Amino acid sequence: MTMTLRRPLLLAALAALPLPTTARAATTSLALRPGGPRVPIATRTLPAERGEAFAIAFGTQGEIRLPTWYGDGRVLRALPVAGREVLLAEFQGNRGTGVAQKLAAVIGWDDAAGLRILTIETLSFRDAQTSAASRRMTGALEPTTARDALLLRHETVLRRGRGPDRREAWTTRLAWSGTGLPTAPATPPRAGEVRLRVDAARARIHALLAPAPVTDATGLDYDEAGIWAVGYADAVS
Repeated sequence: MTMTLRRPLLLAALAALPLPTTARAATTSLALRPGGPRVPIATRTLPAERGEAFAIAFGTQGEIRLPTWYGDGRVLRALPVAGREVLLAEFQGNRGTGVAQKLAAVIGWDDAAGLRILTIETLSFRDAQTSAASRRMTGALEPTTARDALLLRHETVLRRGRGPDRREAWTTRLAWSGTGLPTAPATPPRAGEVRLRVDAARARIHALLAPAPVTDATGLDYDEAGIWAVGYADAVS
């Protein structure tokens, strides 16, 4: 995997940093299936083909693996939806000089296919590679009152020179019934530049996750999917 970065990475220095072998999870169990017992969660960081993997074991039901370069993958919380809970786990996305991104994997039990990654979304992005422009982006996931979907709220601020800040804020409803992947509404015709990037990246990520249940996300091509570029101050062609 190659990141779409515009400055060299300090990989040699980062490789020398020690990596933790375990990670503490704030959520230690979840109701993985409707009406079923709570399933214990155990996490660890281990070597992978590319960098490291943040592994989350769901009792005897299976294991999910997410990429991590700094050993900082972590479980965030469980969210109620479709008569069960899904797990929100954070891991490192784009990174480099002036660039930092946190991604979130939503993990759950598909009634037709078992344990799988349901979607991967951007939780935060910072692009401050140049003095001419910078952008910050934040996101948050929460359940709906009816517990039939997750609400993904995004906000982004672009600063360019001495001009006024340019802001975008929107909420995406990710509906899920317990089978397949969450579905999002069509992108509005007047959506802002960053929402267009986010929605397009989601569609490409879902194309990778949809054909068969994905439990190991360490080999996904995040750069090709466009998710590494959603928060840049300037669009990447």
